[in-house]
Amino acid sequence: MRVSFLLNLIIFLTTILFITSCNQPTIQKEKLSCNKLISEINTTQEFKFFFDNDTIITQADKNEEFYSFKCKNGKRIYRKKKFRLYPLKNNESIKKAELIIHVNNELKENKLIGVFSKIVNLNNESYLFQEEIGKRIIESNQRREGIILKIQNKDSYIFIESTKREAFSSSIDLSIQNFINQNILNECYIDKISTIKFISIIKKHLGNVNPNYFYLNPITNKAEPILAGLTNFKINKSKNIIVEECQSDSNFLTYFNKDQNNNFLFLKNDISVIESKLTIPDGYVIKINAGQQIDIINYASVISFSPIECKGTVDNKIHIFSSDSTGQGIHILQKNESSIIDHLVFSNQNSFSKRTKVSSWLLPSALTFYGGEVTINNSEFRDLYSEDAINTFRNKYSFSNSTIENTFSDAFDADFSFGSINNCSFINCGNDAVDISGGELDLNYSHFSVVKDKAISAGEESIMHVNNCTIEKSSLGIISKDLSKVNASNSSISNCEIAYCAFQKKGEFGPGSIVSTNNIESNCKKTHLIEFKSELSLNDSIINEFEYNVIDYLYGNIYGKATVK
Repeated sequence: MRVSFLLNLIIFLTTILFITSCNQPTIQKEKLSCNKLISEINTTQEFKFFFDNDTIITQADKNEEFYSFKCKNGKRIYRKKKFRLYPLKNNESIKKAELIIHVNNELKENKLIGVFSKIVNLNNESYLFQEEIGKRIIESNQRREGIILKIQNKDSYIFIESTKREAFSSSIDLSIQNFINQNILNECYIDKISTIKFISIIKKHLGNVNPNYFYLNPITNKAEPILAGLTNFKINKSKNIIVEECQSDSNFLTYFNKDQNNNFLFLKNDISVIESKLTIPDGYVIKINAGQQIDIINYASVISFSPIECKGTVDNKIHIFSSDSTGQGIHILQKNESSIIDHLVFSNQNSFSKRTKVSSWLLPSALTFYGGEVTINNSEFRDLYSEDAINTFRNKYSFSNSTIENTFSDAFDADFSFGSINNCSFINCGNDAVDISGGELDLNYSHFSVVKDKAISAGEESIMHVNNCTIEKSSLGIISKDLSKVNASNSSISNCEIAYCAFQKKGEFGPGSIVSTNNIESNCKKTHLIEFKSELSLNDSIINEFEYNVIDYLYGNIYGKATVK
């Protein structure tokens, strides 16, 4: 009887303990530690962390709501150079931090800007770790570096300023003011789709909370919202978003006709001379027919929020050129639509630039595809004076049976994009020929000749497969950097300065790796230049010859060419 009573008591107490522990916020043990209390930081000072068996010296400072840190000597914590620690003093604040982590993860899953956040325990003190709002948070969210605007509340007045004191347009300022104060979304200056999706996620978890930062996307020239921090969010008293539609300039109708259903745009003339900057709104498909020609002059350009279809033939190609060499290209900023390019000759173009006294809108390429999908086949791109001849950004692409020749800088640049390149030629490229960042590429049966810097380059955790390609008379052959992985097979590299190069360029990433199988390297000054911790495997043999600080050899210092912008 006594034994039975004791057994039941143990079961009861164990059950209570289990239920209690389940209701407590969980804080995982971390590989991050420090030997001082963070709560003792009162002024700017050096502060040591221990992370991944390394000592990280930071510059620490105390703010009203958090502690800020900046890593020194090129080191990182959770791949972040700058970060904040928000004190979590009770279970309620820990639960709030867990909710903030969940919200930011959901934002990232929806391809919105999310802030890297996690709970850490340091000397029995709990903190919310968040990356600092800056350039790296933008790039880690698969976006191009741009102006970040901070929203500050001063005596019921909203004050907006750039985190780096850059100038930005008063229209952007006014649009953000109206959005924060009145819930009015002007889609000319604020990205409607991302903002509505953002507000929906925030409202579901945190209520009617306003963003406290905006990122000015340099490609779309529209602002996208960010929410950082733990507390003191500004509450939005308005319930519904009021969308102000963008009244687009209709000057594109000088050159295009609409079909009866307003779905398609057709050139009015088979030979069109465009001499002003055109902006085409979304809701159309631009149709360029076989044999038609577009001459872009007088620093003109075409920015389109609608997809394009250029369908030429072998005997009747489409020509887009600039007779006065001032054309600033065509830029397709589509959503999730698809563009098709076939039998196009695209030449003599520059990067896009639109400047005012207080702001500028710049695109580095002569031909841009942002979002959605693009298929390019049987086409020629030559004599292009832009930083990138072709740039795909957050895009799915297919590039086949085409040539890029005589470029001022990079030929084909793919950022956060996934695609294939088949049976293409890259000739006389002023910088890189194929350069991908944060994406994946299958590259087959293509030829590279006279490339001033890198013929084939993978960066920022990219994955690339190279098969049956030839590289000749170039500076660097196949390059992997910043946690990228390149598998190359059945290819040849000849008469180059360096056949293979793997290294780390950016501090928040890591070494690169290359696996070379059944390739032929001939007449190269160096077969390989591999940085310590990076990897090269040649036909199943691991190369153990390393150099330190490989970046000091590249970009025109000894090999290759400096990046030109």
